[in-house]
Order: sequence, then structure tokens, then C-alpha cells
Amino acid sequence: MRATDLADVAPATGIVWAYRFGADGVAELIPNEQADSALAEHGAGWIWVHLGLADTRCRAWILHHAPISDLAREVLVGQDRHLRLDIVGQETLGVLPDLHQEFAEPGEDLVRLRFVMTERMLITARQQPVHSLEVNRRAIEAGKRFPTAISLLDAVVDHFADAVGRMAEKLGGELDRAEDHVMRDEPVTDRAGIGRVRLQAVRVHRQLAQLRTMFLRLEPRVAADNAQVGRAIRRLGQKLDSIDHEMTSLHERARLLLDELDSRMMAVTNQRLFVLSVLTACILPPTLVTGFFGMNTKDLPFQNTDAGTWFAAAAALAAGLTCFWALRRLRAF
Repeated sequence: MRATDLADVAPATGIVWAYRFGADGVAELIPNEQADSALAEHGAGWIWVHLGLADTRCRAWILHHAPISDLAREVLVGQDRHLRLDIVGQETLGVLPDLHQEFAEPGEDLVRLRFVMTERMLITARQQPVHSLEVNRRAIEAGKRFPTAISLLDAVVDHFADAVGRMAEKLGGELDRAEDHVMRDEPVTDRAGIGRVRLQAVRVHRQLAQLRTMFLRLEPRVAADNAQVGRAIRRLGQKLDSIDHEMTSLHERARLLLDELDSRMMAVTNQRLFVLSVLTACILPPTLVTGFFGMNTKDLPFQNTDAGTWFAAAAALAAGLTCFWALRRLRAF
């Protein structure tokens, strides 16, 4: 059976999970095949549906079954990786950054979380496993309550900020160890690791800067209708600003540390070149003497003299010592 046929037969089976939240925020896991009927209800509470875009059936469900606008469908199934956060009518839709979930721990790769939210539902979609959603799903299974869709989305962004904060602590620890080696004049073998820290810091900084800008732009519009949500957005913006400042500091520290390593390596190279230059200058006169005695012409000095070789060697040594003495007098070193 072709993939498109499978999507048409059972699109709801491509849903990763679906939860129904009561008015008190208590969650109930609902079967995938009941997701459509749950979204059609008009009772108290709200619905969260999470989709994996790698599954063709999820894309089919978004395009043909999800009760959202055409613009929201484009956002959920789109390939654009640019961050966005917009309010269109009754829908809040966007593309947010998050960390890739690798088994039990978050990775360092940044992935995209797409969502559409209304007062009664939250639909999230991702191409790869997302850390913040997995953390919140486990919290829901443990009994955590989310009375509104915005409270869950707020928790998702908050967990992303916390994960980035822990990443910053880990990267900062790596820089601390490298700086200790540099300050003690010990060899730093993991130069590539410092470069990786700098690269990761600048990558995360780009995402945080865009996210903060979106929150600052959206806050006045949201606060006019809902002061509580506006305060939540302001709080998240301040938290992201603090973490972004730390990431910027890590990037600057890594850059300065690499510059320090380059400077020290250049100093060692210059010292070695200086020693080599002095040795070359001291050896040049003896080389001239040995070249003179090696011309194989008549009437060379000491040619018929007993111990003439030693006299020639003494002349070569004297030439080298004279050059060394002259360099010292000139304070060349």
C-alpha cells in the first residue's frame, strides 16, 4: 500500500499523543482515533495534540482533519526554519527553537517546534524529538496540571530556557578548565573543544536573540487583551535575556581564549625562530672559514703544516665565537 493510501485510511494513527485537559488542568490521555471528536467538542477544558512530521499520516491529518486555518496548516507542515510568532484572528501560531531530545538527555542540536494555539486547543508538530515537550509530557504523566493552553506553551518555552541555561553551565565549565591550563602555562590539547564552545554559543545566541525580539514585539498586543499572559511573556523575555547575556559572555570568553592561545603559540614560534636565527648567524662565519679551506687551490694556509687541521678548526671556532660576542655587544639577544 502506498504511503498516501495509508494516510487516507487512518490519518489519526499518525498522532504521537493527544491529551484532554479539564477545567482544573488535570490531563487525560485520549486514543488517537478520538482526537477528531475531542477537538469538535465545546465543553470545558482544552485539547493538546502532538504530531511527528516525519510521519506522512500526520501531514495528512493536518491538511484534511485539523480544525485550523489554511495559514496555520502552512506553518505546521512548512519547511521554513525561520522563527516566527503571530496572532491571526483567534489563533496564535509560530515556529520556536528547542533542543533535540537524545534518549534521556537533551542534545546540543537546535530543532524547530511548530504550533498552533487557540483558547481550546494546542497543536504542536516537530520533525525530530523535542526536549521541552518530552519533559512536559513526563510532568503531565506525573500529575502536573495545565489549566490553559498558554500555560503549557509557557512551560515549554520555560523548559527550553532552563535547558539552554544548563548548556551554558556545561560550556562554561569546559572554558574554565581550558583557562586554568592556559594560566598555569600547561598545554591545551583540546583547542577544537574551545572552538566548539564558541560555535555553540553563537548558534544559541542567534536563536535567543530572535526569540526575545518576537516576545518584545508580541507582548503589547497580548497584554492589551490578557494582562496575565502579557506578564508571562515579559517574564520569559527577561529570562531569555539573562541566558542570552550568558551565552554572549561565553562566546567572548572562548574568542579571547583562542586569541590567547594563538598569541602564546606565536610567541613560542618566534622564540624558536630567534634561536634558529642566532645559531645561523653564529655558524655562518665558521662555514665561511671551512669553505675557504675547502677551495683545493695552491698555497692554502696550513696545507703542509703539522696539525694544520686543528689550526683551521680553531680559526673556524674563533670566527663563530667572535660573531657570538658581536651579537651580544649589539644586544641582539
